[in-house]
Amino acid sequence: MSVLAPSIGIWWRVIESYGLDPAPYFEAEGLEVEWPIEPGTRVAYSAIDRARAKAAADTGDPDFGLRAARAVHPSHIGALGYAVLASTSLTSSFQRMRRFIRVVNDKGYFDIDDQGDVIVVNLSVDEPSANEKVRDDGMVAYAVALARLNAGEDLDPVHVGFRIDAPGDTSAYTALFRCPVKFGCAHNEIAFSRADAERTLPSANPVIAQMNDRIVIRRLSRLDRDNVPNRARAAIMEQLPSGHISDETVAGALNMTSRTLNRKLKAEGLSFRKLLQEVRQDLARQYIEDNSLTLTEITFLLGFSEMSSFSRAFKNWTGQSPSAARTAEDEG
Repeated sequence: MSVLAPSIGIWWRVIESYGLDPAPYFEAEGLEVEWPIEPGTRVAYSAIDRARAKAAADTGDPDFGLRAARAVHPSHIGALGYAVLASTSLTSSFQRMRRFIRVVNDKGYFDIDDQGDVIVVNLSVDEPSANEKVRDDGMVAYAVALARLNAGEDLDPVHVGFRIDAPGDTSAYTALFRCPVKFGCAHNEIAFSRADAERTLPSANPVIAQMNDRIVIRRLSRLDRDNVPNRARAAIMEQLPSGHISDETVAGALNMTSRTLNRKLKAEGLSFRKLLQEVRQDLARQYIEDNSLTLTEITFLLGFSEMSSFSRAFKNWTGQSPSAARTAEDEG
């Protein structure tokens, strides 16, 4: 199991906040940290987990993990962090996290539960920990702090929930999250009102978000070298604007024949046509949110030769025309 190496920075800063030298904790686990850390490199989850647990024990602070909220920076989760901060809304940032969480932690779990007026995100790591409380406290604290970095410091969840049992003193949780905090839950979870989750963010920049999405997808395809669908998605995103995309061109980018590509996709219950449609559909929704792009520009970015072809496809996907979708987005 591996995690994105720059995530070391979270716990490095937390340990420093206690006046301790972080280096020995990581060196004891075989991690010789040199700054800056190469963005795409990965390290063993168990090494960071043990270093974090040992530092927490040395501080004697039961709320050690919650200090991760003070260390929040998008670079800790690489290109995904910058894509999250450029998202049009918290909901779209959550969708990115769900889609790409494995780039950060290949045993990470991030899901979205739409409960009407409330949007709940569930997050966990499917792996034992040397100190589960510290790990889960840090994970939830960092996620809330990242959401506040995105939406504003006045953002308060509807509630926050933890799998761990309630500690004796919960005042640090209440002070940090500024909402009801539940313990003994089925999942670690953060609930936001729909109004907060769906309002357009002032930092929204779909172009920057999409650029970083491409970086994340490339890294995900390298992480899953045997995952042909992910590698094909990355190639499709790269080739779409050229207007000359086919199973042959994508297969060539993956150093295989089109016959091999189609056989491997079929084994995953996919086809090249279906994969191409999925990528186009996903990108189309993002592009529609970006008012700096005209519908003609979106047509060509998605590899369509004519706007009428794009309009028909978009209506099949969403039930409305691109212009109607954009108007609804603007009015919302």
